Amino acid sequence: MKRLTGCVTPIRKLAVLALLTIGLLPCAQAADWTYRVRPTDNIWDLSRRYLKPGVSWQQLQLYNKVADPYHLPPGMRLQVPIAWLRVQPAEATVVAVIGSAHAQQSPQAQSEDVKAGMSYGMGAHLSTDDGASLTLQFADGSRVLMQGGSELELDRLSAYGRTGMVDTRLRLQHGRLVNDVTHIDGAAHFSVQTPSSISSVRGTHFRVAADGNDRAQTEVLGGRVDVDGARRHVLLPAGKGTIVAAGQHPGQPRPLLAVPDLHCPQQPVTRAAWAFRWSALRGAAQYRVQVAPDKQFEALLMDRVVSETGVNLPDLPDGNYAIRVHGIDAQRLEGEDASCAITISAHPQPPLVMEPQPGSKVRDARPHFHWTENTEAASYAWQLASDDAFQHLLGEQATLTGDGVRAPQALPLGHYWWRIASRDRNGKLGPYSDPMPFDRVAEPPVPAMNAPKHSGKQMDFGWQAGLPGQHYRVQMARDLDFAHPVLDTTVAEPTLQIPKPAHGTWFLRVRTIDTDGYAGPWSPAQKVKLPCIACRIALGGGGAAALWLLL
Repeated sequence: MKRLTGCVTPIRKLAVLALLTIGLLPCAQAADWTYRVRPTDNIWDLSRRYLKPGVSWQQLQLYNKVADPYHLPPGMRLQVPIAWLRVQPAEATVVAVIGSAHAQQSPQAQSEDVKAGMSYGMGAHLSTDDGASLTLQFADGSRVLMQGGSELELDRLSAYGRTGMVDTRLRLQHGRLVNDVTHIDGAAHFSVQTPSSISSVRGTHFRVAADGNDRAQTEVLGGRVDVDGARRHVLLPAGKGTIVAAGQHPGQPRPLLAVPDLHCPQQPVTRAAWAFRWSALRGAAQYRVQVAPDKQFEALLMDRVVSETGVNLPDLPDGNYAIRVHGIDAQRLEGEDASCAITISAHPQPPLVMEPQPGSKVRDARPHFHWTENTEAASYAWQLASDDAFQHLLGEQATLTGDGVRAPQALPLGHYWWRIASRDRNGKLGPYSDPMPFDRVAEPPVPAMNAPKHSGKQMDFGWQAGLPGQHYRVQMARDLDFAHPVLDTTVAEPTLQIPKPAHGTWFLRVRTIDTDGYAGPWSPAQKVKLPCIACRIALGGGGAAALWLLL
């Protein structure tokens, strides 16, 4: 490495030398680039390939003290000053995008929607809407994931000829980036600047966030990162993070929260909006949950921050996915990732159940089973069993159409389970619904009414008592079909007392209301005739006029 000048003051010399040794500070670019000679190489071809115009092959010969330019020994190390290397513009390519993202190549250019495969050069401005994400790949293979609600400027994108070294400088206005930087020795440089910090690396895995309120944070997951704020540098190793406020020095490195323990499913997930869980993590105030189509996490199908130790996944199409979760501490530093792969096999979804509902009672000896019609389904598979594992089937239909079926035979009183699944137009059978238990029970007994008793101004009714918890509905009407009942009431006891009604003919009936609300059959109507006392008095006096007045 050549001697460095103009980078540091004597007071900070030792600290900066430590950073230069691992190649994190930009002024380390005064170093040479080393090339190992191959058997077919010669100094003229190498000069044309790597040196910028104006730098001759003779300069390269003299710099490396090459005695015979016609013969370069294979394996020889040629030293090339960084300043002599050919520099050319580079581009960043969109690898994947989910949701709405936008880009402007320059302030004067029209904004365009970002699509996978598009490329952008230095000066481009990219933004992601809330819930969107995209991944950029740079000339050296480094990748950056932009999360939702982020704004990013491509400040500098340069490549040093065909050396594989690049100079990538990004400016994050607000939002979050996850960076996977390819490690290359020499002049390679990668940095992310926020309104209050600069994070620089040569190759590592780290996150940078800016909240738009002059606060930034850096979290290192692999390698080391130099964080600069107000001209003070902090070196972060893997597993550490720091917070930088505008105009302030970086805070002391803080340990990131440990990897959480995820409850990863071992079998395919058969439910839409499945509940994914993990164990509580000590020190975590919140958690970030991300779902992606694969373990590269190039674009996010879900990116949510939650306070609980679980979240319902979105309704995803059948296929393979990756989930990762990390804790967030009270200072909002985000911790180490835990991830797992899952398989979704939840479609077509079973229809919604109408009857019998789980836990209900059925009186019909051959019950009817009904469901809604699923728009994903061409037919349905239905099963009835005497056990919740469906080892002992009592009825089964593999390709039902419509919205219902009846039990194939009469069911004895007892406990049963049924379930339903949808089959799509390609013949794929989706998951069955949860087993739905129901009880086949007898009809409530028809109450046997006692003869009503009336005395004075009261009338008393009574009937045979049913089971505990049952109620009774009583009706009284002038007409036998009870089209216009004068009395219609529900009571908890098998008795009823009412004011004595007017004279004439009345009809009475009662039915049992079971504990689940089911109404049993009506008892046979009883006919009651109440005499007219006033009429008797009038007739006894022989006065027709008095009778007419009473009537």
